[in-house]
Amino acid sequence: MTRTQAHEPHAPGLARTIGDDRARVEGPTLVVIGGLHANEPAGIEAARRVHDAVGEGAPRLDAGRLVSLRGNLTALATDTTMPRRYIDEDLNRAFTGETGLGDDATVEQRERAELATALAEIVSEATHAVYLLDLHTVSSDSPAFMVLEDSLAARRFARAFPLAKILGLEEELPGLLIDDATQRLGCVSCIIESGRHDDPRSADVHEALILIAMEHLGMVTPGSLTSAGEDPRSVAKEAAGPRAGHYYDLRQRIGIAHESFAMLPDAVAFSRVRAKRTVLATERSKAITAEADGLLFMPNRQDERRVGEDGFFVIQRVGNFWLGVSEVLRRRERLHRLLPVVLPGVRRRSGDPHAILVAPEYAAILRREILHLLGYRLIRWTHTRYLTRRQRIMGGIGALLRSCLGILRRAATGGERSALPEERETDWIARRHRLDTQPPRPARTMEQP
Repeated sequence: MTRTQAHEPHAPGLARTIGDDRARVEGPTLVVIGGLHANEPAGIEAARRVHDAVGEGAPRLDAGRLVSLRGNLTALATDTTMPRRYIDEDLNRAFTGETGLGDDATVEQRERAELATALAEIVSEATHAVYLLDLHTVSSDSPAFMVLEDSLAARRFARAFPLAKILGLEEELPGLLIDDATQRLGCVSCIIESGRHDDPRSADVHEALILIAMEHLGMVTPGSLTSAGEDPRSVAKEAAGPRAGHYYDLRQRIGIAHESFAMLPDAVAFSRVRAKRTVLATERSKAITAEADGLLFMPNRQDERRVGEDGFFVIQRVGNFWLGVSEVLRRRERLHRLLPVVLPGVRRRSGDPHAILVAPEYAAILRREILHLLGYRLIRWTHTRYLTRRQRIMGGIGALLRSCLGILRRAATGGERSALPEERETDWIARRHRLDTQPPRPARTMEQP
C-alpha cells in the first residue's frame, strides 16, 4: 500500500487532502468529503480516523484507493470555536456546472472550482468505479440517513448501509456536490447525515459508514476494522433507528421567505405531518404548515439562516413493491422508446436520446410520481398543489378526457405532432438518470462472487 502526502495548504494549517491511501491491488476508488459545511466537522474527524487505521503502521487496505478531502477550506479556517457554515453562499448549492471564475467570484465559487478540479483528477486516475460519500451533520435531532440519486447503481450501493434512504433531493436543490459528481464525472454519489453537529457520536457514525462502504466494495476484509472499538454495522443501525433500510421520496420543500423563520420546538425530524393541519414553523408571526402528508425532513435549526434557504421538507415512504416494479420497468429499453409514441403529450426532446418533453395540459397520467417510477429525473417542471388520493384519481380522469378531446380536435390538422411541434417553456423536461444509461465501471463489491 502507498500513501500520498497532503498538498500545500490552501489556508494556514489546512490542506485539501486529509489522506490518500492506495492498495497494491487495483480496485474501486472511494472518495470521502468532510467539511463542505464548515460547521460540520464530524466527517473530517471520521475520515482522519479511517486513514490512521489503514495507514503505514497497520496496512489493511486490500484493494483500491481511499482518498479524503476537506470541503470549504476558507470557512474551516475561520478563527472561531465553531467555524462558520460558509462565507458568502452555501457551497453545497454552488456546483451548478458553471466553471468560469470572474474577478467578482465568491469564496464558495473558488472553493467549488478547486474541489471540482481535485475530483476530476481523482476520477481520471481511477481504473474501476468511483464512489463518493459527502459527509454531513444536521442542526436538529434526527436519525442518521443518506441521500442518493435514484439510479439503479446508486440503489445497489445504498443497500450496503442500514440507513433511511432519501430520493429526489436533487430535483429541489440545484448545485449539490453529489449531483455534479454524478452527472459530470459518473461517480456513484451519496450524502450521509450522521446526527447533530454538536454530538460527538456523529463522528463515530461517519467512521462506521466509511468502513461499511469499504467492506462492501471489497477494499478491506470484513470485520478487520472497527468504529471506536465497535462493530460498524451496529453503530450505524443504532444511529438510524427504526427507519433503517426504508426508502423515501421527496414530496415538498418549504423555503425560508423571511428572517423571522423559526421551527417549532416539537417539530422533530421524521415525525408525522398532516397536510395543511400540522403546524411546523412560524414566519412573520404566521403559522406554516406543509402542503403534503408525510414525514418531516431536515427541519432547519441552524444558527445562521438566510432568506431563500431550506426551511424544511416533507417526504413519503416508497414501498419495496414499487421499488421492484421500478427496477423492472426502467430496464426495459423498448418501453422508453415507446413512451413518446403511445402517450399523449409526450415527445422526444431534440438532441437528447434519453430525455422527453411532457406537455402538462395533455399528459394525464405521466406526472412526477410516475416519471420517478419509470426512472426519469425532472429537470424542469411545475410544482403542483397537493391533492388527496380521491382528488388525484378524479383529476387524472378529467385530464385524460381533456387530452383525448384536444387530440381529436387537432386530428384533421396533424394531431399532436401539429399541436406540439417544438419544445415550449411550459413543457416539463424529464431525463433518465445518467447511471441508468451509462452504468459505472464494475466494482469489486462483496456482493459479487
